[in-house]
Amino acid sequence: MKLLQAKLDKYQEPQKAKAAGIYPYFREISSEQDPEVIINGRKVLMFGSNCYSGLVNHPKIKEAAIEAIKKYGTGCAGSPFLNGTLDIHKELEAKLAEYVGKEDAMIYSTGFGVNLGVVSTLTGREDYILWDEQDHASIIEGRRLSFSQSLKYKHNDMESLENQLKKCDPSKVKLIVTDGVFSMEGDVANLPE
Repeated sequence: MKLLQAKLDKYQEPQKAKAAGIYPYFREISSEQDPEVIINGRKVLMFGSNCYSGLVNHPKIKEAAIEAIKKYGTGCAGSPFLNGTLDIHKELEAKLAEYVGKEDAMIYSTGFGVNLGVVSTLTGREDYILWDEQDHASIIEGRRLSFSQSLKYKHNDMESLENQLKKCDPSKVKLIVTDGVFSMEGDVANLPE
């Protein structure tokens, strides 16, 4: 326990940690989530945000969130499956389905959750999931939860993918799962091939 506390103390002092060659990820942000944020009193560029739409600070979004908190409180108090599905969730799903011209839609709280929920359920025990070796951890975890056979191919290598496809029973479902933009490398999936 003392060793753990000593390590935590080391991480809480960024200058000492940097001097020791340790680069902590727990940097405190003291501003709104924007393209520029305040860290240690300095304005810095934010390249690691998941706020792809830029809507977290939109006045109408903030206003709607405040109204939702007034009505529902600060959380759902349960998973969507048990008791965490609110009427506003179903309303959002219906509006999204209408917007994209589909019968229905399902919302998830995170992209990680989407890949866990979707990748793990689209194929059966005798089917195949083929995945890029550089896929995001959420895709890998979704694949692990599946009962399907799993085949990994070399990163963005269509010849490697083709070789893995040849191992599959032609009569079974084959799901190829890849990032669109690989978050760690920044390169784009080779979708045209």
